[in-house]
Amino acid sequence: MGYLIHAHFLAIVIMNKSYITHLLIMFVLLMFASCGLHRSTAEFDQSFSEIENAILVQHHNPNFPLPNIPESIVDGQERAIYLSKHYWDEFPFNDVSLIDKPQVTEQAFVDYIHVLKFIPFKYASRSIKYLFVQAQSNPNMYGHFASLFEKYYYIADSPFCNEELYIPVLETILKSDMLTKEDFEKYDYQKEMIHKNRVGSKATDFVYTLENGDWKRMHALKSNYLILFFSTPECSKCVSVADEIQNSDVLGKVCSLNSFSRSMLSVLHVYPGSNVPLWQESLASMPKKNWIHAYDRARVLTNKRVYNLKKLPTIYLLDENKRIILKETSLEEIESYFLSKE
Repeated sequence: MGYLIHAHFLAIVIMNKSYITHLLIMFVLLMFASCGLHRSTAEFDQSFSEIENAILVQHHNPNFPLPNIPESIVDGQERAIYLSKHYWDEFPFNDVSLIDKPQVTEQAFVDYIHVLKFIPFKYASRSIKYLFVQAQSNPNMYGHFASLFEKYYYIADSPFCNEELYIPVLETILKSDMLTKEDFEKYDYQKEMIHKNRVGSKATDFVYTLENGDWKRMHALKSNYLILFFSTPECSKCVSVADEIQNSDVLGKVCSLNSFSRSMLSVLHVYPGSNVPLWQESLASMPKKNWIHAYDRARVLTNKRVYNLKKLPTIYLLDENKRIILKETSLEEIESYFLSKE
């Protein structure tokens, strides 16, 4: 199932009261995205100060009325916080027919999580928890919203993928008695995995084995920056992404600073599977310069769930102390990171 992305530049404005007597809200259709679209961090970096002078028009969805924001609230971010708090006040949670109407419920949900991008984490977390309080009136609707958060916040290919905001979702629903046993086990597993290797933490160390049989520890690898690239030979996308990384002009400039005595940027390519001959054969089509190719001989990555490899390729960017800068990221986001350092 595809993602509904009527992503909106939420702009809540201070208007000249001699011309306008109330505040309106507009959600502007930006684009549709398929399951393969990767989220760009820059897409959500726009601040309220950049958009607070925009004039908004109420979105047209008669089945989902938005709350009226009091005119007395003039600060842009405060208006967004108010909207997030009262967003679902008029939603009929007992109307289970709306579960099968994504143009109403799922679209309203997408609009909602876009609003959350503009407010501080603590307010977004409170809003999410309050949403589930409101949804408790109907177990089916409660489960539906849990699945929507999973789809948009947890699935790696989602343009809205946001594990940090998915944490309060999991913390809330796992404390309730509204989930089936199967769903509880699934979300409990996700909670376990999502707390591993979070951005800002030190990446879990592991042993990797080179093609010649030598083994080394990831933490012992000396490099100012390290790209962890988990892939499998059966994955055609892995090969194409590897080529894109190797041919990136931005990363090429960073790698040009590599020398005999210093490594500014390296790529550690790790195969987590068990078909070593196939992996060895595939190396002929993989980049060589600045890349280290290895496999997980003991299958620790898979058997002990050291890393949450939801999809392949899975990419991390680490600093020289092996702290995670970007998790489950993309070439685009890595390039943006290095461009911001210029």
